[in-house]
Amino acid sequence: SASCGPPGGPLYGVVRAAGGRILARVGRRALRARQSPRVPLPAGVYGVSWAFSPTCDAVALGGYRGRVLLVDLERGRRLGSLDLGGRSTVSQVAWPRPDRLMAIAGPFESPRAVTAAVPGGRIVASRPIGGRPWVSEATPLGIAILAAPGDRIGTATLVLATPDGGLLRVRLARQITPGLAVDAAGGRAYVVAANEPLVAEVDLASGAATYHELRGDGGAAAGPVAAKGLAFGAFRTARWIGNGTIAVSGELTRLRPDSRRAARRGRAVTRTAPYGLRLIRTADWTTSTLNPLLKSFTLAGDLLLGMNGEPAALTGAEATGLVGYGSDGRRRFTRFRGAGRAWLRDVAWPYAYVREISPRRTLVVDLRNGRTVGETGSRRPPVLLVP
Repeated sequence: SASCGPPGGPLYGVVRAAGGRILARVGRRALRARQSPRVPLPAGVYGVSWAFSPTCDAVALGGYRGRVLLVDLERGRRLGSLDLGGRSTVSQVAWPRPDRLMAIAGPFESPRAVTAAVPGGRIVASRPIGGRPWVSEATPLGIAILAAPGDRIGTATLVLATPDGGLLRVRLARQITPGLAVDAAGGRAYVVAANEPLVAEVDLASGAATYHELRGDGGAAAGPVAAKGLAFGAFRTARWIGNGTIAVSGELTRLRPDSRRAARRGRAVTRTAPYGLRLIRTADWTTSTLNPLLKSFTLAGDLLLGMNGEPAALTGAEATGLVGYGSDGRRRFTRFRGAGRAWLRDVAWPYAYVREISPRRTLVVDLRNGRTVGETGSRRPPVLLVP
């Protein structure tokens, strides 16, 4: 699907309209729906999960009760829907081949990797994942999933569901609370631990796993993440950004030193700290920190964008503003410095859309220079379908 989002190409979104939601082409600057196409969507289809076809002329939208809606983007009409089974929302969709559509369907406690023929909808395979899918990524190879036991703390399993209905399972040999980055071209998946400075490198053809200790300011300095008895939870998000580099962020929730006193006074007994935005170089497994305050990031073109993922004013997080970095680690710009009542809502190159609480508006930032160029024309911006 990444090839379906070239600079200047059409941008689609799920838009609120009179009578319900529609799938429409939207303008990148103001995010207003164009006059054509406008495809009415059934109840339960909100743009939670979706995938473009390999030829970019159709899109599959996941919905409630295991349904997937197919839309012809060139003709602006529905192609039909697929029934993948179950009563839950389809949480991940992939369209790796013109004749095969894949999804994660079923209840969160016992999800299944489902492969269906397109356009007929025949179920080719429906396989249990074998755990709760904590993170997944749609790739040209299929759907990569990190699953973990739902009823206990246990080792994660990397699962690759393939378009032919196959399922590759790689049980990771060490305790990992992970982030997942997939290099589809290189046939590698990288599982980044949160409880220790460790990356598991998995060959997606053979299932062989190799473990790498991290060095640098995200390696030995990451000791508190593994501190016994102190960490309540931690997570990582990771993304392969090319040139042998993985971008990582996340956070750590720990028990406050004065937790008993805080509990007596009715205050929170835990404290959440950012892991920061860091780069991992796979050539030597060294890390470097770009920004120690960030808890999340977004990849846009050749930029890494960071801004605390929720309003800092509502969570007690330290405001960072919108910060842009090149893949070389150099800072390109900073906007909204110190703004604790705004967060990054969405990105569609060459623009980022920053939502403010008061006044309630969505500002448009040109990522080519970091300047604010206006506001969106809608008080309720659409859900953007950005590859």
